[in-house]
Amino acid sequence: MKRILSLLLLTVVCLFVFVPAQAGETPNAIQARRIFDHAYGMFYGSEGCSFHYRISILGIYSEEGNGWYKGNMSKSVTKKSIIWDNGDIKYILRRGKGIVEIHDPKVNKKDKLLQKFKFNREDFKYSIKKKDNDLIISLDAKPNAKGSMSHIQVYLEPNTHRPKRLRIKVAFFWANIYFSDFKAGGIDNNMFVFPRNEFPGYKIVDER
Repeated sequence: MKRILSLLLLTVVCLFVFVPAQAGETPNAIQARRIFDHAYGMFYGSEGCSFHYRISILGIYSEEGNGWYKGNMSKSVTKKSIIWDNGDIKYILRRGKGIVEIHDPKVNKKDKLLQKFKFNREDFKYSIKKKDNDLIISLDAKPNAKGSMSHIQVYLEPNTHRPKRLRIKVAFFWANIYFSDFKAGGIDNNMFVFPRNEFPGYKIVDER
């Protein structure tokens, strides 16, 4: 379950991708894709972004933390771990265990479980609607879609298009990722560098 939770968070990376308009699409679908592209620009723009997130599944599991993204680099901080990923090397500090693991972030691309959460823009139909104080972009899987995600909903602020909530349906259950304190820009690359000198007592374990 914990493995799936981490992959759900990685799904955010796959969702905010540029999706060009296709011939024959409705005005509603074109608008949905245009706003999706704007959200991508804020999430993975050249200046990066920061946010607080909370993952909830079936109302029985919840995990939260802070995240930073910039291009292919990321960092996350939770009660149990801190992860620095500079695009080439991933460091995972295990709180309470006194160890820091070194991983190759590119290995995820070969992970069979991760492939089930891989987002392919051609596998979905897009639509958008406004409800209360949210813009909701819905993605419905086409009949021949290969992934495990059958339905996705992205909740955005109407004017700024900043992310508020992500709902992902996998098999029979819904997973929710809530966002708050979202800020675009101003992220320094040093944010993604593991500060080895700050953890002198930790054992380094190379898992590559």
